[in-house]
Amino acid sequence: MDTFTLIQITDTHLSRERPEFLPNFEVAANIIGQTKPDLIVHTGDIAVEATLRSDDLLFGKEAMDSLNTPYRAIPGNHDVGDNPSDNNYMPPTPVSESLVQTYESHFGPDHWSLDQGGWRLIGLNAQLFSSGLARADQQHDWLVQSLEESAGRPVAVFCHKPLLRDHIEEAAEVPYRYVPMVDRAPLAAALDAADVRLFACGHVHQARDHWRGNTRHVWCPATAFTMPDSIQPRVGDKRCGLTSYRFSPNGVQVEMQFPQTMSHPEVGVLRKVYAI
Repeated sequence: MDTFTLIQITDTHLSRERPEFLPNFEVAANIIGQTKPDLIVHTGDIAVEATLRSDDLLFGKEAMDSLNTPYRAIPGNHDVGDNPSDNNYMPPTPVSESLVQTYESHFGPDHWSLDQGGWRLIGLNAQLFSSGLARADQQHDWLVQSLEESAGRPVAVFCHKPLLRDHIEEAAEVPYRYVPMVDRAPLAAALDAADVRLFACGHVHQARDHWRGNTRHVWCPATAFTMPDSIQPRVGDKRCGLTSYRFSPNGVQVEMQFPQTMSHPEVGVLRKVYAI
């Protein structure tokens, strides 16, 4: 197959106990059912808060399985805990080995590679950066090897957190938003050594599409919700949605979709689900 289609969804925040964001997932599910992509990639925050309720991950898996489409997933901070980051940021619930293992029991490996249509697709666990877990070094070594073995194929990387806003060395205005500074340069060096055409992420609940060198950085819109400017500074497009890709030997076409039928929950709903 010379071309293939992929839909990226992210930040679905699913929960049996807290179903406030399920309607938007159902809108995405209808689009996926109509589009029939070859693959779905979920770039994390599948669950509302799996660090409190493991059933949130189970419910998320049931929802993803119901799409009846091959999919891969990577964890987000609400799935396995968050990583320490810039400016001495320490998360309230740090990522841990046990939380990652629970995630893997539902969704398989927390990082992976897949060769399809002449491309190599790579999924990274962004929560491992600066975590101090043995998995962090193991993932980096695996990534370097996987990129070396891409054998000239173009590469697409999927990661919950953005690598950067605009520049590798820029200070992060929000410490937990991006790959930590200490990890950013080594990761960028590994990516620059291969033909990485796409770096696709989620996490920010804002959509952006920009370039760094030959790599297109796509921030997929969140499916579940956006946040008002009074709570989260605006750096992109604050609309709920998903992203469609068409991969070919010549490159990748990107289309962000912002369905009008996706709701944008009021602040009161967000405060009910999360203490923000």
